[in-house]
Amino acid sequence: MNKNILAVLIPFTLVATSVIGYIWWDRGAPPGFDPTPHPVSVSDVTRSHRGVQIQGTAHFVVRLHQTMPDGKQIWVFPLMEPGDTLGREIKVLVRSATGPDKLTTFEDMVVDGLARPPGRLVDPKTREVFLEGGYDFADGYVLVERF
Repeated sequence: MNKNILAVLIPFTLVATSVIGYIWWDRGAPPGFDPTPHPVSVSDVTRSHRGVQIQGTAHFVVRLHQTMPDGKQIWVFPLMEPGDTLGREIKVLVRSATGPDKLTTFEDMVVDGLARPPGRLVDPKTREVFLEGGYDFADGYVLVERF
């Protein structure tokens, strides 16, 4: 009986530990927690960062939100260097659960979030909307998911 329990318990423990370890490595924090944000400038942030605190100017010229399967809306906007309202090259793209005020076009803000490669979260349709709005994507741009 004890051998049967060990035959199930050992593989389960190995798989569970591996999954938790992978999530911890990928996010920079244990599952269920946010990584500690470290101050980084818009020009210095890379995809290898995890928890970041970025100060910059958000551009809401292109109003874009994604509707998740559960009905929740996520706003997507570029974040430029502080005070840069004329820049059109996106180095940092932010996903946030809170949207801008209806009359706001530019806003200086500090964003705490998780820096990641864009992956599937920035689909071709999203890229197309920003390209049609006059923006261009920098090589190696970063997606920051706001906490």
